[in-house]
Amino acid sequence: MMPMRTTSVALDQREAPTPVAETRRSIRLTKVQTLIVVASMLVTAAIAAALALTNPPIFETSRSILVLSGANPNDNEVLTRALESLLTSKGLAAEVKRRGDLPQSIDQISAMISASRKPESAFMDVVVSNPDKSVSEQVSAQVIPALSGVFESAQQDLPVESRITGPIFQEVFARPLQSTSTFPLWFAILFGLLLGGLVPFLFFVIRNLRQPVVESSQDVTDAIDLPILAKVAPLSARGANPQDTIAGVVSAIERLSLNEPVHRLVLVGSDEGVNRAEIALALACMVARSFGQPVALIDADLDNGILTSMLGATDSAGLAECLAGQLDAEASLAPLSQLRVPAVVEPMRPPDGMVRFLGVGVDTSRNVLKMRSSFHRVLEALAGRYVVIVNGPTIPGPVPTAQVLSLADATLMVVTEGVTTLTDAQAAGDTLRSFSSGASGIIVLRQ
Repeated sequence: MMPMRTTSVALDQREAPTPVAETRRSIRLTKVQTLIVVASMLVTAAIAAALALTNPPIFETSRSILVLSGANPNDNEVLTRALESLLTSKGLAAEVKRRGDLPQSIDQISAMISASRKPESAFMDVVVSNPDKSVSEQVSAQVIPALSGVFESAQQDLPVESRITGPIFQEVFARPLQSTSTFPLWFAILFGLLLGGLVPFLFFVIRNLRQPVVESSQDVTDAIDLPILAKVAPLSARGANPQDTIAGVVSAIERLSLNEPVHRLVLVGSDEGVNRAEIALALACMVARSFGQPVALIDADLDNGILTSMLGATDSAGLAECLAGQLDAEASLAPLSQLRVPAVVEPMRPPDGMVRFLGVGVDTSRNVLKMRSSFHRVLEALAGRYVVIVNGPTIPGPVPTAQVLSLADATLMVVTEGVTTLTDAQAAGDTLRSFSSGASGIIVLRQ
């Protein structure tokens, strides 16, 4: 096999992989987290606004009364407070219900009635609120008579000299005031923005404090004792140029292997790895197109099978059956032309037959442990005829990785800013250093 080399144009187009030292602030939100917070704010505000607009108007019937208890201001204040408490009591609501023969319950009537007054004022507003205008008017019409009846019945058993003389209160206006109130739309929007932003913001802050994520190249350097080969954008990121990105990765692989032939390349990471699967697929296409070498692309992520799902090969036998000895690896390879290639990789599609794919297979759960003892047989069956690119499993994870890492000529660990936690990155780096026999490096995906 010839070593993988990039053209001078590709080298010029690739992004400089120089790590940039940054100070990590664990409570700072990443770009993805910030977008989630903003989206949550907008969605919650829209829902709150919709609820406010659909909320029926409230009809308010207001009656004003003036408390009259003589010249003593202390007596007047005491009586006014007593009236204010009485108006909102369930006892008065029961009297209103009895007098008006109303169908509503005592609790419902009590919830409709409210009283308001300024401090030390003998003037009081009695408001009855209800979405039904007729109900509001019916209840309001019984409030003043019920209040008078309560006072009169309470004084009947008192000696004449102990009774409060004269009218205790009187209604100021001959007719009640009618008004309509609606829930303020601006308040609903403001509340939605605050609630929708505060909840995810606090969630991410707590998460970042408890499980800080990789936010910079310096974080990767501090957490993993491996060289950073390139810092690139995900292939599907807005404004990204997938071909330039992959050209930069290929150039990084050449530097990693010191221009030695790379027959087996493994990509691993500590995340489930949609971006890693796209890079593995794009690398296979780029190697086949640029170097004219047939490539066998293997999805060894038996636990997730993201690359297999991406290519629409979930129902086909694959690596799991090869590990069990049920199928021959080379015979199980499917031409890429027969599979569903994502749009982001479509411009890099190689000539027919140059890239063949081996998915995770069907019976993955029963054969996952056979990765430890049988994976080398799969690679031996493809040796000498293909450059093998393996989309490896999540490390550390349930799929055994020792065989995959020990048989690789070069291993790339993919770390995503704002997604990969420092704890997972450290554990993955330790696993990689323990089992990898070839050159190893890191590709950082910036968000």
